[in-house]
Amino acid sequence: GLVADLMRLRSVEDLSDEALQPVNMLSILESVRERIAEPAREKEIEVSESVDLADPRADAWVRGDPGAVEEILFVLADNAVKYTPPGGRVRFALRRPGDGEQGLEFVVSDTGIGIPPELRDQVFDEFFRAPNAKEMTREGTGLGLAFARRAAERLGGDLRLEAADGGGTRAVLRLESTAAGVLSPADAAGQAADAPRRISRRVVIIGGVAAGSKVAAKVMRLDPAADVTVVERGRALSYAGCGLPYYISGVVARQRDLISTPLGEERDSSLFHDLRNVRTLDLTEAVEIDRQRHKVRVRSLVDGRRRSLTYDVLVLATGASPVIPKIAGIDLAGVYTLHGVESAEAIKEELRVGAAKDVVIVGAGLLGSEITESVAVTGARVSLVERQERVMGLIDPDLALLLERRLSASGVKIATGCEVQRLEGDGRVQRVVLGDGRVLACDFVILAAGVEPNVDLAVQAGLELGPTGAVAVDQRQLTSDPRIYAVGDCAEQQHLVTGERTWIPMGSTALKQARVAAINLCGGDDRFEGVVGSTVIKIFDQTVARTGLGQSQARQAGFDPVTAIVPSLDCAHYIPTARPILLKVIVDRASRRVLGVQGIGEGEVAKRVDVAAVALSAGMSIDQLSRLDLCFAPPYALAIDSLLAAGNIIRNKLDGLFTGVSADELRRRLDSADPPFLLDVRLPSAFDAGRLAGSVNIPLGSLRGRLHELPTDRPIVLVSRTGLKSYEAALILADRGFAEVSMLDGGLEAWPWAIENL
Repeated sequence: GLVADLMRLRSVEDLSDEALQPVNMLSILESVRERIAEPAREKEIEVSESVDLADPRADAWVRGDPGAVEEILFVLADNAVKYTPPGGRVRFALRRPGDGEQGLEFVVSDTGIGIPPELRDQVFDEFFRAPNAKEMTREGTGLGLAFARRAAERLGGDLRLEAADGGGTRAVLRLESTAAGVLSPADAAGQAADAPRRISRRVVIIGGVAAGSKVAAKVMRLDPAADVTVVERGRALSYAGCGLPYYISGVVARQRDLISTPLGEERDSSLFHDLRNVRTLDLTEAVEIDRQRHKVRVRSLVDGRRRSLTYDVLVLATGASPVIPKIAGIDLAGVYTLHGVESAEAIKEELRVGAAKDVVIVGAGLLGSEITESVAVTGARVSLVERQERVMGLIDPDLALLLERRLSASGVKIATGCEVQRLEGDGRVQRVVLGDGRVLACDFVILAAGVEPNVDLAVQAGLELGPTGAVAVDQRQLTSDPRIYAVGDCAEQQHLVTGERTWIPMGSTALKQARVAAINLCGGDDRFEGVVGSTVIKIFDQTVARTGLGQSQARQAGFDPVTAIVPSLDCAHYIPTARPILLKVIVDRASRRVLGVQGIGEGEVAKRVDVAAVALSAGMSIDQLSRLDLCFAPPYALAIDSLLAAGNIIRNKLDGLFTGVSADELRRRLDSADPPFLLDVRLPSAFDAGRLAGSVNIPLGSLRGRLHELPTDRPIVLVSRTGLKSYEAALILADRGFAEVSMLDGGLEAWPWAIENL
């Protein structure tokens, strides 16, 4: 509380003449009444007001700073409630000064303990509190009235205290009026400010990071007459949370860049107020929603003060929180989550000082995998622990194995299929003990075990939750209450492939939902139809992306998935910038509908997955996808893009032209008592450089003349680098009557395990 009051006192020095503007005292009075409503109700204090103006809508304007004027009025009103015994009265009055003085007076009268006449000037001194005030309550820093008088004088007014009827105190604030003829020529140029502001709707938004800030900005564009308040627990409004790993690695040089607009303007309270005319309450927590009275109770995290906000429309943008595993030692120092700029700063500081050499990351999902690179590039040794069998559960195991191989090549130690049993250390974490008995030494730990939607407020308010545990919403983003919307990571979505409700927290989804909600609450008609689960991340030199369903997800959803894995280059091989990529396409056998696409590689994977996301959203078949008219030029793509080539491969499979076998299935068959015959159809030089153990080499060009060397009583599996030569060989063998012939999907490029060489 002391820090808050000192900062408020210091803010007076920042008030400039250029920043002063017309301020509507009726609007300020209403806001102040809301702020003191809760403490007044708790003490059963009667609060009333009177406006003694000839034309309140035209005359209730003063020259000042809106934030400073509201804080002055709040100090006076808060003191009146604080020092009035239970059952007393507090009265507000707005009037013209007497004796021919200019300006406007705001008067607060109470039936409280009063101030001794000899102390009425001294109470304006910093840190001074009257003896009877100290006796009544220990709360107070002695800075509120000091701020109020200093700010009033800075605004060209004055503040005095006098005795009220019945022994209480009357505070009289006088400020300069902005009636016609009083504004400077510069102020008068904007005549829109001279007219009283008509409030069309009161919108309260809980959460101001991504979705909440987007709602506020869009509402003010659509309805400048709206009164919008954003309540945010943290300090930063609308920061780029997805950029935190890049701030830790040093790719983003300054924390300020994460909370700035592309034009370099910092997204703080002043920007929202000055640019959007949005009131922001940062470091403020929403504690209760009163749906019957249409109010939200909030509490300042700085000084604990409570107030109520009235809404016509409420928007929940409460986001998600990191999952904290129930592990012994989790409360040791040196254990972090990556959630917010403060935690990112703490992790960056651990790495900056150079003492951190060993870091353990618990959880190898999207965030855990992404932060791995950010830590490793600083020179620290990284151990990645995941309780699932594979890293990156967002992609299928065959691609995840390829990713693990690349992570290991980059020096990352991987422990999958095991849980953390406990964290150990003397006050600070020093060791991570795994369930299989292994002990990982560490300088600090990052928890990346996933996130869960923040729905406590929604549950308290009696709003319906969906099957995912997030807030249930319709396509207009409306909850079960027609006055309340929910957007972002706290709200569920519909999956466009399965038609089922899902919860896939993404910043991009949050912003789209926010736009829909803003349009609808302003009287429009917009819909957010759903998601296909598109995701992309960068890990060292690899891009990993997916959209739609994975192979096992498709099976669980009732589909019969057919897949193709295609290694390729992202552009023509003779272009120096060509880089390898690998795509996996998943299709329903019966309907031939595209169900999902995943990709990994050094090259341009995201472009292909984005095209697939469009196909999924449109419900395309694999036949339609394979015929798409995509851009082609050698520096950008192949004449038949790898995505379209994958489509053609699946079409060949569905049409019975060949049979494929996955790497995982082939490995199981090779380990069985009756393994297949492995036929490698590459050139001898490539075969000698690396091959599957036990395979026989017959180059494709020699195959027709050496068919007699092949067994007729064993299944044959064809192997080549990418699968193209295997397909040619499969057609030859089928023509010559070989029945049990299949080919390794994706060839050796997609084989995630070791291969032997001479």
